Amino acid sequence: MVKSNLQTILNSHCFVREKERNIPKMPVAEMTPTHFTFLTRVRGLCGVPDAPHPPLKIPGGRGNDQRDHNLSAKLFYSDAQLLVLEESPPLNSRVRFLLFERRCSESKPLIWRGALTGAKLYIEIPPGALPEGSKDSFALLLEFAEEKLQVDHVFICFQKNRDDRASLLRTFSFLGFEIVRPGHSLVPSRPDAFFMAYSIERDSDDD
Repeated sequence: MVKSNLQTILNSHCFVREKERNIPKMPVAEMTPTHFTFLTRVRGLCGVPDAPHPPLKIPGGRGNDQRDHNLSAKLFYSDAQLLVLEESPPLNSRVRFLLFERRCSESKPLIWRGALTGAKLYIEIPPGALPEGSKDSFALLLEFAEEKLQVDHVFICFQKNRDDRASLLRTFSFLGFEIVRPGHSLVPSRPDAFFMAYSIERDSDDD
């Protein structure tokens, strides 16, 4: 389970694990200075590729600034630790845009923006230095993705020219993410972008 594994990982001082895993579904992503555009391709029940999903545009993250909940967002989930809101999706979109925020945190508020499509969750890492407590809030997000959203994969994407790139690689490697290496058949050649993927392995009794 993610919860127990994450507790071990968060208390660990081990270093980056970069073993590449064969991930069956990967995003095709395009990045601009203001947003990331993810195009996901899924296979239908007969194995024939369906039409690509609409672009998943995640607005430029502002999670390390003032609280900026979308006024049109509605409550998706709430408990003592985590608040999840859902933004109004584009017309006829199969993509759900979610905002994740840790409750009862003494650190600076951080909102993670994500796009949910099928059994895949895409998260944009906000620009700028992440505040204290961000690792714990992301751990809650991962636990929610596994237990409530029932996703198979979580993807993150961030700019390679970030000053904290090395720190991000270490942190997300601790959390179980693995680098999506350039040249992967389903990832575009983008020298300015870094992609990492997390695959959720379920116990047989979870099926």
